[in-house]
Amino acid sequence: MTQEPNPNHPKSIKLEGTAQGESKLIQVGSVETENLNLTAELVQFLVHLESSTKPESPGVLKVGNPRKNLDYWQGRTEEIANLKLWLNNQNISLIGIEGIGGTGKSMLAAKIYEDETITGFRKRFWADVGYGAIFTDVATQVLQKFGYRVPNQETELLQALVKCLQSDEYLLIIDNLESLLQTNGIWGSLFYEDFFKTWVECGGKSTIIVTSRERPELPKRWQWLPLTGLKIEDGVALLTELGIQGNLTEFVKLVDGFPLLLRFVADLLKEEYPQDPHLKRLESLGLGNLRQLLTDAKVVGQHRLENVGMVLVLDASFERLSELQKSLLLNISVYRGAVDRAAAIAVCLGSSETEIERELRNLVKRSFLSEKLIDDGRWFEFQPVVLEYVRYKAGDQRSAHQQAINYYQSIAKQQPWQTKDDIHEYLEIFYHFYQLADYDSAFEAIWHCDDFLTLRGYYANRVELYGQLVSKWSEIGDRENWKYQASLISLGNAYNSLGQYQTAIDSYQQSLKIDREIADVQGESASLIGLGNAYNFLGQCQIAIDFLQQSLKITREIGDVQGESNSLIGLGNAYQFLGQYQTAIYFCQESLVITRKIGDDQRKSSSLNNLGNAYYSLGKYQTAIDFFQQSLKIKREIGDVRGESNSLISLGNAYYSLGQYERAISFYQQSLDIAKEIGDIRGEANAWLNLGLTLENVNREPDAVGAYRNARELYQTMGLDVKVQLCNDKIERLSQPKKPVVSQRGFWAWLRRFWRWLRGSFRR
Repeated sequence: MTQEPNPNHPKSIKLEGTAQGESKLIQVGSVETENLNLTAELVQFLVHLESSTKPESPGVLKVGNPRKNLDYWQGRTEEIANLKLWLNNQNISLIGIEGIGGTGKSMLAAKIYEDETITGFRKRFWADVGYGAIFTDVATQVLQKFGYRVPNQETELLQALVKCLQSDEYLLIIDNLESLLQTNGIWGSLFYEDFFKTWVECGGKSTIIVTSRERPELPKRWQWLPLTGLKIEDGVALLTELGIQGNLTEFVKLVDGFPLLLRFVADLLKEEYPQDPHLKRLESLGLGNLRQLLTDAKVVGQHRLENVGMVLVLDASFERLSELQKSLLLNISVYRGAVDRAAAIAVCLGSSETEIERELRNLVKRSFLSEKLIDDGRWFEFQPVVLEYVRYKAGDQRSAHQQAINYYQSIAKQQPWQTKDDIHEYLEIFYHFYQLADYDSAFEAIWHCDDFLTLRGYYANRVELYGQLVSKWSEIGDRENWKYQASLISLGNAYNSLGQYQTAIDSYQQSLKIDREIADVQGESASLIGLGNAYNFLGQCQIAIDFLQQSLKITREIGDVQGESNSLIGLGNAYQFLGQYQTAIYFCQESLVITRKIGDDQRKSSSLNNLGNAYYSLGKYQTAIDFFQQSLKIKREIGDVRGESNSLISLGNAYYSLGQYERAISFYQQSLDIAKEIGDIRGEANAWLNLGLTLENVNREPDAVGAYRNARELYQTMGLDVKVQLCNDKIERLSQPKKPVVSQRGFWAWLRRFWRWLRGSFRR
């Protein structure tokens, strides 16, 4: 953008701009004024503000109570009345509140959320997706809040969330929906798109309210509330309650009742002139030409009046801050979500704790930040429009991102970890390195906790994280970077665990192609193992054996004993599926020898479990149980919850075969609980199927049919047609009416009674 003098009008500035990316910048023109504040930099920010807000990567979700400060609330009576009317209409399941940044969309939604006169909703939940939260996190939190079973798996989460919202009367508010959209309302996530389209099509007992700067692409069967500024009398009432003097009516008209702008102006006047907060003071604050700019057709003809006013007031307010306040604002803007005092101090080195806390509170008074009490601690957060302005003002934030990384590294929790919250700092480290385009370091941050994410079943998060790295490395063409190939394989492994086998195969094939091009034989063997495992899961065992034999040959040639063990385990699985149990036992024993030698507990437990499966198939149930118990013990020790689930299923199978059905049901139920918790869709399907078989044997046929139906639904999701047909056959057989069975003893007793009656008749 350039700023150059206009030779014909020496007191005017000609503003021109060049579009950046997807922005739609056009020339503003010339504005003659004695005191012009609309600089070229501010015009560029206007363009940024008026373009779509894109999601950050990876996403962070803020949930729970909206904690919006509703003090000084004025007006919106018509809007609230419309919303209440729609909330009482059972045919309306989705409501949107649309408006530009700063119109009060979130505040209006919070007013509805807090309104106790709105009855009929058993529970309410607030989800702020302004930082691009992934669907998995949103759906999981909503299901937990509403007391519904959490599958924690994308393909299953969507239906679970829809069913939950259909089952009862809940109010779900999703704030800042625009962060999930790309250009022109196109969804940035297929999961969100499918969910909202399904909800609009089907609906249910619950109602969803979204706030957004733009409307997403959806069927036109929901209600939109376009939100503009406050009515003149409401704007005047707000300024009056805030203690502002002057011609309030004229000023509210001038800014179209834009609530955030009114609040910013009021706070600026009160802070700078606490004894006389009069509108006439705006001139001395650098806003004397506000009226001229907001009524000039060459300015407001190209940009929204509210945005022009907001940018001018924001800039004037920012310039009145102290250097420490400016530095504090610019530096804490690198964080995602609310920050506490410790986080602020970490990016503002050289200032005392007392100074930082005092200035954070002062910035709240000036409306740059809002303050919340969370667990007895003070947390500070930006309003979205203000955050965009501050980040734009900050420009290159490399230093602040590095300071944030140092802060999170200093407080990162060490192992052992139990939940995803325990690795929160590593996810933030990933984010900041990602923002610095230091993808190698971002990879290392997440690689550090990859085993935890895998063993605990956070497969969807692995897809999100590695998927972003793969996308970036693909763009820059860094094909010889082993971390790129490791990310491709990790992405494939995550898709494998989610039951998305074809997507996993695509990822492995990409990795294999690169490995062979750059002659990375170790990477090639890892890609081949991944392909073998995926084809094993698809039941295409001969193809799997071909890949696994190739990987076994390579790993033995290069002395990669861990890769050799993985190849042997995969081959054991393949021959097990083919019914060649002695061959399967051979490969499993070979793997077990290696894993014991190198102390690899995870693969040792897999080898033991696979040996148990082979002996089970040979009818040696007690031997199988011994192997399963050894495997289960190790998996519990190392926290391999998915492996634990598999061992429990295996134990259930063995006891089923021994005719100990109640014991088998207990193991299947334990396995089912774990599979549901971690989103292991295949493990859950197998547990349901086995439960169905066992329930039949204890004469609980209605429960067995329900179990088969659950298994069928999950197998359909994975595209396992043979398993689907098996479930269909069992459901059909159990659903047919039974033929009455006549007891022979009862028949002969009846016949004797009939004969006595007949003989008595002849005597008479």
